[in-house]
Amino acid sequence: MRTFILLMLITAAAVSTGCLKDECTETRTFIRLDPVYISKAELAAEISTSGPRDLERPGIIYSYGKYLLINEFQKGIHIIDNSDPKNPAPVSFIDIAANEHFAVHKNQIQANRYNALVTIDITDPQNPVEKSRIDNAFQEFYFQEGRGYLAYYRESDQKQIIDCADPNFNSARWDNGRGGPVFFANRQDVATFESGVITSDGSSGGTGGSTARFTIAANHLYAVSSWELQIFSLQDPSKPAAVARTNVGWGIETIYPFKDKLFIGSSAGMFIYDISTPDQPLYLTSFNHATACDPVVADDETAYVTLRDGSLCQGFANQLDVIDVSNVTQPRLINSYQMDNPHGLAISGNMLYICEGIYGLKVFDRSNPNKVKELNHLKNMDARDIIVLSDQLALVVGRDGLKQFTLDNPAKPVEISTIHVQNNNL
Repeated sequence: MRTFILLMLITAAAVSTGCLKDECTETRTFIRLDPVYISKAELAAEISTSGPRDLERPGIIYSYGKYLLINEFQKGIHIIDNSDPKNPAPVSFIDIAANEHFAVHKNQIQANRYNALVTIDITDPQNPVEKSRIDNAFQEFYFQEGRGYLAYYRESDQKQIIDCADPNFNSARWDNGRGGPVFFANRQDVATFESGVITSDGSSGGTGGSTARFTIAANHLYAVSSWELQIFSLQDPSKPAAVARTNVGWGIETIYPFKDKLFIGSSAGMFIYDISTPDQPLYLTSFNHATACDPVVADDETAYVTLRDGSLCQGFANQLDVIDVSNVTQPRLINSYQMDNPHGLAISGNMLYICEGIYGLKVFDRSNPNKVKELNHLKNMDARDIIVLSDQLALVVGRDGLKQFTLDNPAKPVEISTIHVQNNNL
């Protein structure tokens, strides 16, 4: 599962044309992604733990008991004591190279490290201990003689003048064709593939959000790549066992559990699987929509799907789809609503919360599925995903950090604390 989609914002591009010989050039500020190779020794290295670190590039978040866990993208996991949400206190940092996603079950973190699944005991959050590892649990790495294993791509901002005779002129994406750097002309075209907030069915005592690639349900860990669902038994949470994998199509992005169902979002639609037999998911039905990135949440009656443009999903829609799933084998579109640039979302009681990226956080009344009504819009913040705890507290993660809100009035979240990002260049 070591593929990447990197989430990005638009940068400047200017085109100038000359007068002589119909010459033309294009000056671009773009993103360069350089391949990072690792040795066998680096691939096999154990995790380590240190004291608290600054938050620089937040990935997924997870609320577990009194603790808040935040992924530092491709570096590891921050553990924070959130006993007092007004004053979250950093506890430790688990250094996990290339980590992007994780879930927690019975004090055991299930996390990726490169393409391995590692299990980390956090019974003592100040002294996490690696308990087991499944090598090559996910997609195998590309190996190049003399370089090693291709682990991930490192980003850097670049500026270059390109002549119109260059085959990359006016291209949104290109590479050097020799396994070297990949270039993106537009930050919106690059997104963190498989990043997002982990979702839990509550059996592990953890709570997450909507843009999941990992999720825990029925004592099993479910993980999706862009085409595959992998299943690990957590009968012994300290030593997960791979039990099955199945092809679920292409463009798979998110996974959300509700009771004995999995709602799997893809760039072209939503798939619903029955997991009454946890290690044998049964395909039930699908709901197709316009091509776009699509986190999904659901309850017994209704599913909510946000569609977003401006990414490698190659979509053009920015909308909320409300879908009737009361007959789970025959989902039916109830209504669609125009959005700005929706990302993750959460439902709590009659409230629906939608993260709008750089446009902030919106609150909706969902008591009437036929007419979802906007009640509030919190601007001047970046919101990528949200989790709601016991209808009392909302955690919102964005590029500028993590904010916590009280929900005494669910329609009017009140900010009570922020864990700020340091040295954020995104």
